Amino acid sequence: MQSSDLLKSNAGHPFSPIKAILRYESIVEQIMGLIDSGTLRVGDKFPPERTLAEQWQVSRPVLREAFRVLESQGIVESRHGAGRYVRSERTLDFADIRRRHLRDRRAALLKIWEVRALLEIRAAELAATAATPEQIDAIERPVALLDSLPADESRDTDLNMEIHKAIAAASGNEYLSEMILNALEEYRILNFKEAVPIDEWKDLQEEHRPIVEAIRARSPAHAREAMEQHFNGLRAALDKWSAPLS
Repeated sequence: MQSSDLLKSNAGHPFSPIKAILRYESIVEQIMGLIDSGTLRVGDKFPPERTLAEQWQVSRPVLREAFRVLESQGIVESRHGAGRYVRSERTLDFADIRRRHLRDRRAALLKIWEVRALLEIRAAELAATAATPEQIDAIERPVALLDSLPADESRDTDLNMEIHKAIAAASGNEYLSEMILNALEEYRILNFKEAVPIDEWKDLQEEHRPIVEAIRARSPAHAREAMEQHFNGLRAALDKWSAPLS
């Protein structure tokens, strides 16, 4: 099957746009589904990168990360100057892929969490004394939304980032807040949330509730403790899900 044939289906092409926040894993899953269904076979050539990015409505870095995973697993091969081809039809172990993802990023995640913990524990303390009622509402709003969403939908949002940004803003220290925002952007690039199972991600989000309750209660000590426990939970999840499969 030629690459032009791969663009044909009832909707005009077999590649469907990935809904919500776009993840490399969603692209990997869709490609594997096309291979399992026989739409893609060994030797088939993928359409050009620009075409796939438009069909999936994804950025090229997300697309390249998906192909990097598939190439590392021997499913796809990239031929210099000739494009990408299906190399194998074997089944992927997504649990192993998640672990590889986390192992690759483990050192960087630990470093950014060390920085974030130093900054955000202090921000939570300050917010417990300095936050206005409106700022506390701004912290609680994304927490409440996360509580109301199914696990898969909660991961497909930026609500986690909004919680931490709102706490930073409520600290009353614009310099501290700016440093936290910069650290959060570095953390976003490491893509931790897409590498842990959905249920585990949901459990981690529930750790925000004690932080909010401590801030509303105007208890700096409890806010500090709750934020510290949250970062300990993140590190524990990293240890658990980056371990090699037995």
